[in-house]
Amino acid sequence: MDLQKIMAKARDIARSTGTITTEQLNGMCPNNMEPEDIAALFTALRTEGIRLKDDEAEK
Repeated sequence: MDLQKIMAKARDIARSTGTITTEQLNGMCPNNMEPEDIAALFTALRTEGIRLKDDEAEK
């Protein structure tokens, strides 16, 4: 997993609203992520101040 590439994309998406949807995040991540990679990703998102928004909240 290339955390830096995923975070760069997440920053671009979240630039205007400060949020990213779970669907957007899932689309950026490989299917075979290890639990420690997922934990590192969520930590990086929190550190950057990017909030994860549930897709259902949009509907």
